[in-house]
Amino acid sequence: MRLILLLPLIFFQPPAETTPKDVLTLIRETAEDLSNKDTRAFLDHFDPKMPGYETLHYEAEGLAARDAIVSTIEIVTDKGDNQRRMMELDWILIVESEPSQRKVVKVAVEHQGKQWKITALDPVEFFKPTAAP
Repeated sequence: MRLILLLPLIFFQPPAETTPKDVLTLIRETAEDLSNKDTRAFLDHFDPKMPGYETLHYEAEGLAARDAIVSTIEIVTDKGDNQRRMMELDWILIVESEPSQRKVVKVAVEHQGKQWKITALDPVEFFKPTAAP
């Protein structure tokens, strides 16, 4: 009888870590703002003190000059707590008249004040337009 009671404990796996709702919103809105060519809103999701922010700003402006952009993100990995999370994002970027780009992008997100911000992005060059507008 004791063996039967112990078996469920032996095979119990803790639930997979879940991404906080606010972080999911941050990721979704980041992709949407880029697709909508709203560079101000897109860049607002990033900490301006983050390494590579100026490059990201320049490249986002270059993308916004294109006719059409489709940006989608899927979370590959997400680890962390309610203050800081390390994530790998499968990011697909389709820009009209250019080859589509797909890369697993590494990001750090941190809770700053009342909102989450992306505080690190690698590689930031992912957003570099591949052709002139």
